[in-house]
Amino acid sequence: MGVLERFQKQDEVQDFYPYDTGLSQSVQALSAELNEKGLAVRNSCGRDQFIALLAGISALRKTPGIPGPSQAGPDYFTVLPICASPEAAAECRAHMERIFGITDRQSLVDFCNREICCHRQYLDFAGFWEGRPPFDMAELNKEALEYFQSARDFSAQFYPIVGHTGYLAWDISECMGHLRAGYACGILTREELDEMAEYWIVQAQAFGNWAEFATSLVCGELYWDFRHGSRLPELNKGLELWTKLIRILLEDHTAWGSGMWYKPADETR
Repeated sequence: MGVLERFQKQDEVQDFYPYDTGLSQSVQALSAELNEKGLAVRNSCGRDQFIALLAGISALRKTPGIPGPSQAGPDYFTVLPICASPEAAAECRAHMERIFGITDRQSLVDFCNREICCHRQYLDFAGFWEGRPPFDMAELNKEALEYFQSARDFSAQFYPIVGHTGYLAWDISECMGHLRAGYACGILTREELDEMAEYWIVQAQAFGNWAEFATSLVCGELYWDFRHGSRLPELNKGLELWTKLIRILLEDHTAWGSGMWYKPADETR
């Protein structure tokens, strides 16, 4: 799908004032590099494998109580982990409560809905750029208006790169990471995991391959950092770190580098 098929031409957008941070040029170069390496492929895989792959970034993080790569073997990125003992599960649950306030299914859902909503905000920005504003900015107070406009204009630099996929991969990755951990330590049953993962599996079909997914994920991470107060040069440090993480996954033929992708039976893409 070409860029101009995913979003309006730049001379047609409105209230479009992208920040000139240099970050978009770096992301564009990364996207071109990934496609040049032949990573724009999809190979069929199972649903469980895909759930694990969508949580690939979280699998690279050390989560207390969850086995790491050295304990899990060659299928680490395609198998959903289970804490090895009741003590390990308790350690993981304590971590999730302390860091995220997650203690059960409902608090996990509430956390994700409240905190992991970068793409929802991006779609609001796109609505203004494309002449279909989702709300009246006149209703915002001065502080909220300044915050919104700053976040909107920061995001504008990525619009020509990701179009309507925006920050979707970031939200998918982070939410699936919490589902992965919640299942591993028993906060979620298998049935609950399947039910909650289904939404994100369907959303992931917006991407053609892991190279596209990675580009959206990096843009979402940069926005997340910006939202939480980071500015240049800290944003460049974040870009370097997350570029390293996605390259680990894309260069590993047991992870994203495999091109494995699950396509639901009723998905017609």
